Amino acid sequence: MAIKKTGLSASIMGEEFKRFLKAMEAEERGSLALGETGGPLLDLYETADDIIVEADLPGIDIGDVDVGILNGILTIEGVKRERVEETEKINYLCMERSFENFKRMVKINVPFNPKGAKACYQRGVLTVVFPKVAEKRGELIKIEVEKK
Repeated sequence: MAIKKTGLSASIMGEEFKRFLKAMEAEERGSLALGETGGPLLDLYETADDIIVEADLPGIDIGDVDVGILNGILTIEGVKRERVEETEKINYLCMERSFENFKRMVKINVPFNPKGAKACYQRGVLTVVFPKVAEKRGELIKIEVEKK
C-alpha cells in the first residue's frame, strides 16, 4: 500500500491534532475559543470568588488593544505594530513574528458579574478578572430550622 504525501509534515499535522484535542477539552469544560484569527494565547480559570482570563500580549502597546464582554463572550482584539524606525536600519535574515490585527474570543460558561470586571496589563500579560455571582461562590448560607 502506497502512502500519499499531503504536503504537510508529520510535526505540523501533530501540532494541528494537538490544537484540535485542546479545543475539545476546552469545549468539555465549557469554554471554547471562537473565531480565532492569530489571537493571543490565553488561560481561563476560576477561583472561589472570580473568573480570571490571562492573555499573552508581548510587545504590544496596551493602547492598541480593546477588551469587551457581550453575552458571556470575552473579546480581546487589537494590532501588533512593527517598529518602523528600526526596520529601516536593519536587514532581516529571518522574520517569523507577525505584525497584524488579532482577535481572540472565548465563551465563559460560569455565571459572573460583567459590570464588576477589572483588567490590568503587566509585563506583557493582560489579566481580566470577573467576580462570580454570589450564588456561585460556594458561600455558606445558614438555614434556620424550625422546631415543631
